[in-house]
Amino acid sequence: MSSVDAGLCDLIRALVREELAALHGDPTLRERVQAGSSSSSPSEGQPPLDKAVYTAEEVARLLGCSPKAVYAKVSRGQLPGAFRLGRSLRFRGSELLPFILEGRAPSPRRAR
Repeated sequence: MSSVDAGLCDLIRALVREELAALHGDPTLRERVQAGSSSSSPSEGQPPLDKAVYTAEEVARLLGCSPKAVYAKVSRGQLPGAFRLGRSLRFRGSELLPFILEGRAPSPRRAR
C-alpha cells in the first residue's frame, strides 16, 4: 500500500469515527457535526457517512475501489451488510461502517 493510499485510509477511518461517535451520542462531536465542521463533511464525490443504506457505487467510493471489485468482495463474503433489493446490491450502514472503521479486510480464500 502506498503512502497516499495509507493516508486516504487514515482519513476515511477518522471521518467514520467522528460520524459514529456523533450518531451514538458523544455530545462534543455531535455539536461539531451539526455546526458543519469541515472534518466531518464528506469530501467531494464521497457519499455521506450517516446513511442507513449504501449502493455498491457508494461503497466503492468509500473503499477507493471499483464497483466491480465491490461485487467481487461480496461474492467472496468479504463485505458485511450486503443484501439484494431486486437486482440491486445494497449495504446496511450499521454493519458496513464499523467494518471500515476497524480496517478489517479478510484475505481471499485460497483453493487447495
